[in-house]
Amino acid sequence: MSSQKELIDGFKKVCICRNVKARTIMTAILQGNLSFEALRRKIGVGTGNCKAKRCRAPIEKRVRDYKKSLLEKETETPPV
Repeated sequence: MSSQKELIDGFKKVCICRNVKARTIMTAILQGNLSFEALRRKIGVGTGNCKAKRCRAPIEKRVRDYKKSLLEKETETPPV
């Protein structure tokens, strides 16, 4: 079920002004763009008419969630 939710979420527009979808943002994050400014330079989010007033918070949340998932993977103890 979660993979279906992730698939649908990937098609949602996050940056409406620049028509950037969640999947594009996640791809850029996976490529190492781990800040809003890095994503702005790489894919142009936050450069539209609203100047990131609508998309900055949800994009920063995606970056935080990704970083958190990386930390959780690092701190998992392997089974004995």
